[in-house]
Amino acid sequence: MHCQYILQLSLLTLLSLPGTLAQTWSVWYRDRDRTTVICASKGSSVVLDCTYSHPAAQIVRRKIWFTPRGNTKLDGSQQGDGVYNTSGVIMPRYSGRTEFYDQDNNCTLKLNNVTEDDRGRFFFRFEANGPGQLHQGFTGSWGVDLTISVLSLKLNENGPVKERDHVTLACTSTCNPPQMEFLWFKDGRPLPGVSSVHGGQYPLGPLSPNDTGSYSCGLGQGTSTPILLDVRYAPRDVSVKVSPSPEVVKGSRLTLTCSNNANPAAETYTWFQRSGPLLSLRLGTGKEHTFNEIDSDDSGLYFCMAQNALGSQNSTEQEVKVRESAHLIVVLAALGALFLVTAVIVVLYIYIKRRKWNTAEQKLPTKPVPQIQKATLSRPEDIYENMRQSAKPITDPDDMNYAELNISPAPSPRRQLNNKAEDDDAHVYSQLQTH
Repeated sequence: MHCQYILQLSLLTLLSLPGTLAQTWSVWYRDRDRTTVICASKGSSVVLDCTYSHPAAQIVRRKIWFTPRGNTKLDGSQQGDGVYNTSGVIMPRYSGRTEFYDQDNNCTLKLNNVTEDDRGRFFFRFEANGPGQLHQGFTGSWGVDLTISVLSLKLNENGPVKERDHVTLACTSTCNPPQMEFLWFKDGRPLPGVSSVHGGQYPLGPLSPNDTGSYSCGLGQGTSTPILLDVRYAPRDVSVKVSPSPEVVKGSRLTLTCSNNANPAAETYTWFQRSGPLLSLRLGTGKEHTFNEIDSDDSGLYFCMAQNALGSQNSTEQEVKVRESAHLIVVLAALGALFLVTAVIVVLYIYIKRRKWNTAEQKLPTKPVPQIQKATLSRPEDIYENMRQSAKPITDPDDMNYAELNISPAPSPRRQLNNKAEDDDAHVYSQLQTH
């Protein structure tokens, strides 16, 4: 009891004396009894809190923040790379990134734009001397341990992710608790309508093929390693492509190709030809269907079916037209032209002939037509009797009289056999001599 009283009295005496404990060499960090630990995200700024003291007779000549180099000790007894130096050299990677709060006994340092290379322990050291004394230095032994946040992103779904599923992205950090809100990215770009999500979880769903992509989370300017979200779905947008063209010449080579979007890729392709409103003919399998020598009977509507483990889909129908070869078309065209030319020649020939006949008839002499006596002789005996009575020769043409005869011929036996009865009116002109 007596000893304890003497010890307390001694401490009070020392504290009351000037130039003792209050003016000793010391450096204090934020945690005075242990190493201060700071966890920062990449791209952020950190503040290394620090205060120091020294005997009043000492004048501070230099202030230094440094990190141990290589295998040097982490107790501050060995200097390393300069981070900040009031009168010395620093490492180039820290140039322009530090702010030193040099006021009274404050030795706080702010480090901006933290990088992964900044990971390590930082110490503060100052050097001072009195009148006529050599420089003395003191380094705070605990230091500040700076760690850079390491982000990891996981998906709560173990198996394959399918269309219309719901999933959650979970982001974790080695800094506990994290100093900033999480950011979320898809293919390196911020997710639409999302600036930050608390709690390190981001829900997605119902999923569509458009949600496929590379996702990552971030703190500050630091980002996690991306993970791929692979949304699987049945074939869609199935279509038929024709090469070289949907309209080909008979005997040509034609290839049908089945195209689609699917994840995973379609495993089976089946080809069909439409044979009726509700009927189709199965042609075969494979991504392509080829006609080595296409025929006219191959004209029609074709479609394919693409299938994977998640489902199947039919394409729209594609029409194929097969036309005759160009050589046959040329031959037919030539024959048609020849026929047309021949017809034109024949028509021209007939036209010219008729023109000549009409011209010849117009050149014959014309004379007055004498009055014609009309007589109707119904029997051949009347005709011959009339001719017999006119036996006297005619010497003067002007003495000739003309008569119009109407003869009704008897039906021909030949026409009766052919059942073709015709009535002909024959006009016979006879020259009669008048006495």
